[in-house]
Amino acid sequence: MVRLALEIRPALYRAAPTVAVIVAAAFAVSGVGAQDRGSAPGVAETSPAFASGNFAAAVDPRADGWDSEALSERAEAQLKRVAAWLGNGAAAADVVTEVVDERFETTGFVPDDLLERYRGPVFGVERGNGEPRGAVYRGVEGFADALRGLGERLAAGDTVRADFKVFRIEGDTASFTTRSHFEASATGSRGSRQVNSVWTTTWTPPPDGAGEPRLRAVEVSGYEETSVADGALFVDVTESALGRNPSYREQLLQPPDAWLNRITKAAGYNKTGWQGVSVADVDGDGLDDIFLPEQGGLPNRLYVRNRNGTFDDRSAAAAVDYLERALAGLFVDLDNDGDPDLVLSSRPAVLVLENDGRGGFARVRHIAGGIPDSNSLSAADHDGDGDLDLYVCAYRRAYDERGVASPVPYHDANNGGRNVLLRNDGDFRFADATLETGLDVNNRRFSLAASWEDYDGDGDADLYVANDYGRNNLYRNDGGRFVDVAGAAGVEDISSGMSVSWADYNRDGRPDVYVGNMFSAAGNRITYQRKFERDRQRAGPLAAVQRMARGNSLFAGAAGGGFHDRSVEANVTMGRWSWSSVFADLNNDGWEDLVVANGNLTQTLPDDL
Repeated sequence: MVRLALEIRPALYRAAPTVAVIVAAAFAVSGVGAQDRGSAPGVAETSPAFASGNFAAAVDPRADGWDSEALSERAEAQLKRVAAWLGNGAAAADVVTEVVDERFETTGFVPDDLLERYRGPVFGVERGNGEPRGAVYRGVEGFADALRGLGERLAAGDTVRADFKVFRIEGDTASFTTRSHFEASATGSRGSRQVNSVWTTTWTPPPDGAGEPRLRAVEVSGYEETSVADGALFVDVTESALGRNPSYREQLLQPPDAWLNRITKAAGYNKTGWQGVSVADVDGDGLDDIFLPEQGGLPNRLYVRNRNGTFDDRSAAAAVDYLERALAGLFVDLDNDGDPDLVLSSRPAVLVLENDGRGGFARVRHIAGGIPDSNSLSAADHDGDGDLDLYVCAYRRAYDERGVASPVPYHDANNGGRNVLLRNDGDFRFADATLETGLDVNNRRFSLAASWEDYDGDGDADLYVANDYGRNNLYRNDGGRFVDVAGAAGVEDISSGMSVSWADYNRDGRPDVYVGNMFSAAGNRITYQRKFERDRQRAGPLAAVQRMARGNSLFAGAAGGGFHDRSVEANVTMGRWSWSSVFADLNNDGWEDLVVANGNLTQTLPDDL
């Protein structure tokens, strides 16, 4: 028997500036060869939990009666062939004969009544009022002609990308209809263009049950084009800005798989990157710098900007290169000396690091323990005493993720972590004021983000908290005491809350709030089918479960302190798997736009829509 172990002492470790990160794993190797559950104590179990055949059945939707999911998979596969045809042009025209029914009909994929909805110096937007109303395209050749018409809208680009995502299915094996999000983009020297629309597609299944379904009809709605006359709207300059630093190539460019097999979970590495990005002028030179909190086992990175637009890695010199897992970093002036201090949501504690005035953070002024799963951070002067207080979102109840129960119930969980308000008492002294201020009410959610705003205009900062797996909180500040009014105000937003941003998007003088959730194509398909209603465990109203898959939410402030849900009519629900969102006036026209950061680890599917 061989045993290797690494003792982890309760201290904070930083990476040596010129030494690679080395991770030691604790493991034990003992007897092998046991093939059944009755093995003797101390002997390793090597038999699989299930046979390969059982696994195949477990992932086959038809095994438990979900024939509609099997149909949607086949339909989406056919649509992706159409997307490939659009990207490759006439070279793939023969694919159409394997996708389209000979009785196919459509009025086209581009509306005849395209109207310009916005035109600025940088980009323009055109939209269609309804379905195309021109000629009817019939048969395989008609489909190819209609698709070529769509391709002409993307002809300015040298590179065309297109994809579909099926989010609704109705019908049965005799005839069924799907609804899909369609997105295509083209970028080249002559400009760039993006097309978004929804395709309602009717399918003819193969008569013998074998083979693939064929397209019988297509109706297009929600058509929108965005065009940029001179190249792309945004250009990736990350490499030119950061590429001079070895850490850019050795750490930032590495895929998750590079670390998953080298860093243990005990060190704090997790394949789900919850970390954000923080920006501030840390050294007082008038230029914004970038802080990147990192996964456990990898040092945090501080990149300080130069006058020529490049950045230098000052992580070690600034003493911020801790190896403990960091979920967030917040730059905020906590001692009112004019420079931004750094609050680090780390494991196993929240750290408050004082800025020495030159961008160094070697001095740890406060350590807040008792928050085992701290995540995002926010700050505001909640009590009007002239200094900024800290609010810490906590996700789970314990540091050891393996020992924590799943959210229960899934759509309205109340068994998560405890968020904490740290009152600033001056000289970097902080006290837990959560209970005394009323913020411990409804405070066992799976919280991921919080943002402060005086939404009721009474002069003090109110707090909105976005929670995963259920209801959000809107804490109204009444002179330093808080009351959760989310239900009464209409902003509980039962969903997968992951971000929150405030702005007056409609310029009516009242603050509005946008919440990043998750759009789930599978969730939209399944929860609207009768089989789901019959089979599901009754954990709450069906509408609440369906809301979990709808996507992001926009609430417009109303007279009297309430809010109206404008999500669907404003067309802002489809943000995909939305980790973060922020209002920003991107084109300086005085209207707040929305930027949504989304994605997930898809391994071999890098372009999944």
